[in-house]
Amino acid sequence: MTDIWEKLARYRKVKTLPSGARLLLRPLTKEDKEGFIDLFARASERDLELFRSDAGDPAVVESWVDGLNLESVFPLVAIVDDRIVGDATLHFGEHYRRHRAWVRIFLDHEYRRQGIGTLMLRSLIEIARQANLHQLYAEVLTTQPQVMKAFQDLGFRPEVTLNDYFMMDSGETLDMTILALQLVDHSGEF
Repeated sequence: MTDIWEKLARYRKVKTLPSGARLLLRPLTKEDKEGFIDLFARASERDLELFRSDAGDPAVVESWVDGLNLESVFPLVAIVDDRIVGDATLHFGEHYRRHRAWVRIFLDHEYRRQGIGTLMLRSLIEIARQANLHQLYAEVLTTQPQVMKAFQDLGFRPEVTLNDYFMMDSGETLDMTILALQLVDHSGEF
């Protein structure tokens, strides 16, 4: 199994953006600490409110880099002009959940709507297949129909919507849809 992680640590994808700039996708490394902290420092308060952890705290982001373990969380970063502009992660399950992972994605506001998010999600799906995963899951607020559509366009299907699942700092609650992508089809087997 170690060979797959060595291979995935060398994962690379390159794309030319509509502006002509070159985009590189590759796994996060410990050398990326300052650039990774800077990515989240540029995030809006609204974006930061949607994270599970306080991504606006440089110490929290630093701990993610210091604790880097690709077999637990696989962070794929998007780089333009030597600047990290996006982060997409696979959070691997353990034990009886080892066949699935949760997908999370964040893009710098300036780089949204350029196909980077779609490329990052496609890359995570490719990486998940190489890691022999069976299922991918994502949580999307129902107030984000464009994000929901992006996941659905790549084959994710809504599994359940949880009412009042997510609470904003203001106390407002929002509904969350869990989407799933089946990477292995067991239909018709008995």
